[in-house]
Amino acid sequence: MTNENDTASALFYIHLSNVFFAAAALFISALSGAFSGYFTSFARFAIGAALGFAHLALIGKPFKINRFWPWIGRGVFGSLAMTLYYVSIELGTAGRASLLNNTFPIFVAVISIFVLREAVRPVTVAGILLAFTGVAFVLADGSAASFTADALGLASGVLGGISYHFNKRATRTENPIVIYLSVCLVGMAFNAFSVGEAARLQPVSAAFIALAALAAYFAQVSVTIGLAKIDTTAGSVHTFAKIPLTIVGGILLFGNPAKPAFILGTVLLAAGILLDKIVPAKKKD
Repeated sequence: MTNENDTASALFYIHLSNVFFAAAALFISALSGAFSGYFTSFARFAIGAALGFAHLALIGKPFKINRFWPWIGRGVFGSLAMTLYYVSIELGTAGRASLLNNTFPIFVAVISIFVLREAVRPVTVAGILLAFTGVAFVLADGSAASFTADALGLASGVLGGISYHFNKRATRTENPIVIYLSVCLVGMAFNAFSVGEAARLQPVSAAFIALAALAAYFAQVSVTIGLAKIDTTAGSVHTFAKIPLTIVGGILLFGNPAKPAFILGTVLLAAGILLDKIVPAKKKD
């Protein structure tokens, strides 16, 4: 049980993380005309790695990997998911890319059912179908959105679902910061080919990249603190606030369109993902 102070503190950190997540996406969107999503990913990972190692040094913890395969699996799939998400932002809009990237819980469930052969509740199946209906509405909303941007955004959700399962295993033996560093280090290696774009950096664009990386890092820290203080189901509901925040920010700052079918799809997707979390499992006699 959590007391009222713990709940209030948890919600503060969770919604702070939502602001940071939305800010990171919007900073990346502002850079999309000048740099590729691959370079912004590289820069974000490089700054994240520096912050991660500094954090370890500050708290006096070593960079130690106990089980390599869960750690590297999290790094490979997590960094690929983040890279495709940033490329989707570059080719499309921050709100649309964020929505499609956040389909990952659907694929977490699909992998659990069909690959890991885990038991499934009927409400979980209903939630998956509802969520996929929402995705269909978003993809067919009649906007002039790039097919490639949409495909990459959805692919980032698929890879994010795979990454989640590796992360779940890695957290049993690894320090959370060391796990975070797996994504940063592998992501830097994957995107190193884009480092030549650094020659085009100007003070403003360099500041935006730094702010995006800082926002992403503190978003991870904030959501970790928040979810540790509150029931997982209740906490996960509040984390979805980052999607409308990013969408509204894109509309206000960049004039990104949001057609009725896109809004309906967003609602259906969120409802499908949250259905399994909100409906409690029946207690066994």
